[in-house]
Amino acid sequence: MSELKIPLVPIEEATVLLAGTGRDVASYIASEMKHLLSSLKNFKKVFILVIESDSSDNTVEVLQELKKNIPNFDYLTLGKLAGEIPVRTERIAYCRNQIVKLVKEDPKYAEVDFVMLADLDGLNTHLNATSVAECWNTDVPWDVVTANQLDFYYDVWTLRHKHWSPGDCIVQQSSLESILGYDQSVNLAVWAKQAKLPITAGYIEVEAAFGGFAIYKKQAYITGTYVGSGVSDGVRHEACEHVAHCADMRKAGYRIFINSALINCKRPADQNPKKPRVLSAVMISAIRKTGIALFGKKRLKKYLSQLMENI
Repeated sequence: MSELKIPLVPIEEATVLLAGTGRDVASYIASEMKHLLSSLKNFKKVFILVIESDSSDNTVEVLQELKKNIPNFDYLTLGKLAGEIPVRTERIAYCRNQIVKLVKEDPKYAEVDFVMLADLDGLNTHLNATSVAECWNTDVPWDVVTANQLDFYYDVWTLRHKHWSPGDCIVQQSSLESILGYDQSVNLAVWAKQAKLPITAGYIEVEAAFGGFAIYKKQAYITGTYVGSGVSDGVRHEACEHVAHCADMRKAGYRIFINSALINCKRPADQNPKKPRVLSAVMISAIRKTGIALFGKKRLKKYLSQLMENI
């Protein structure tokens, strides 16, 4: 892999594009934008781009209002994609590739130095201007820097590291389930890899990562293409779209790091703005233990998912 050395434009001189995809985000996208923009206040200029599809609420109308009220805010609505692209991860990849395309082709993004990709579902509650700025106060030669979480590093489906998580954890879990059962397969393939990274752990070089928020040098970002499916043992399956994008960047010589001090949330399960917290942690724990004893974890997960959809 060749070493590419793109100078790190100083933060106060840098123009950035904050981008993300959104579906049914009408109730919280305005507050999400306010918080994310406060985290980017040290930059010279910030563009915003939201790619929307398949919303059943008034997301498009809200995006129209944000465009009127936020400087350099833009959005692209792709309508209903589910009929044409039924696989969820392939739809997400298609939407993310629209960001890559616009960064490459739209003249107004020619001045962009960095692309900042964020999940727009309320995940990035702990992100702040100080931790973002600290990514510029390092000698680590990053081309991509990605976020960490306080409780444990959750995004192991995206993660690729030759010792920590060398393959697709969901494919591994599925393969192990017939041998070890559901509980043991999930524990070995997924939960065991969700390690706690202390904020003092520094920068960890990886082959792929995202974690809900990432900063890319523009030239690295536009090198990659998102792909939302893969093939294992001759069977096509959903795949995390970031993995292919990261592989393209790595192939071109760009380097990807997790910054352990770039904290974007406590843990993802606590960050769903669409679902009110109507049960205490003690009650949830008691229900979970009782449910597992009665039904087993797999059936309980199904029942809890149905319950939460009706809260």
